Amino acid sequence: MDIKKCRYIVVVAEELSFSKAAERLNMAQPPLSQQVKNIESRLGLQIFERSTRSVNLTMEGKKIVAIAKGLLESHQAIAETLKNIENRPLALGAIPLAFDAFLSEKMACLHKENSDIVINLQEGNTKELLTACDKDLLDAVVVRLHEHDLPRHQVYKLKQEDYVAVYPKSWNVDLAKQTVCLSEFNDKPYISYPRKIQPELFDKIASEFEKVKSEPCSVQQVKSKAVTMSLVANNLGFAIVPFSIVKRFKDDVDFAFIEQSLPSVDYYLYCKKFDSNEKMKRLLALLKSTEI
Repeated sequence: MDIKKCRYIVVVAEELSFSKAAERLNMAQPPLSQQVKNIESRLGLQIFERSTRSVNLTMEGKKIVAIAKGLLESHQAIAETLKNIENRPLALGAIPLAFDAFLSEKMACLHKENSDIVINLQEGNTKELLTACDKDLLDAVVVRLHEHDLPRHQVYKLKQEDYVAVYPKSWNVDLAKQTVCLSEFNDKPYISYPRKIQPELFDKIASEFEKVKSEPCSVQQVKSKAVTMSLVANNLGFAIVPFSIVKRFKDDVDFAFIEQSLPSVDYYLYCKKFDSNEKMKRLLALLKSTEI
């Protein structure tokens, strides 16, 4: 029996009247009576004893109704659980760079619209966030990927931006132009990041320096782009960073786009199931509005 048929016999058992049960079920009495007869026929037993004056449960009927009530309660519990899942906040992980690039702006849009989507944000690096999402600790994550092998149906490219060279305002004014060749940083103090974080990208940048016979002098290796920019602002060297982070430090550093061919900075939304609930669909639609 399906849930609808379970409800028929439970309501009739509670009312002990086909007319009253039909009224509760918002249907006519004859179709309800026929439905119950069909159920009894399929089960091969009589659930109700009928007379012109009364309706009573048989011994077998009492057992069947008890089971049907349990099924209805379980069905309701499932419905309540799904409702709670729909209403709970979305757990979204993101790398720090994403906030500068577009995510903070998108969260502000949600706030202005008084959206009913509540998002709990968690910061982390790409590897940590992907692992947390795979373990269902996060609903979705915004990460930076380079030549990834993740399932195509689980990733969506949100934004792409260029790397730029940033350097202290006190440096040679010849560098203060829209584009710059990496050769101009020969012997200059260089603030980079540890190779183990992104080996392929690190090697690609190093090879572009080699092509123009430029050998910057490595002075610091730091993980955080905010720390990198702070060091540049305090005249400790130049760095290569995503363009979006320059906005926060535009009064403290100069920057220029790089003539050499460097990989782009690609931001992706990763989620095991994009259509898991309505709020996830709306979040995806919001993030998709980011222009690549």
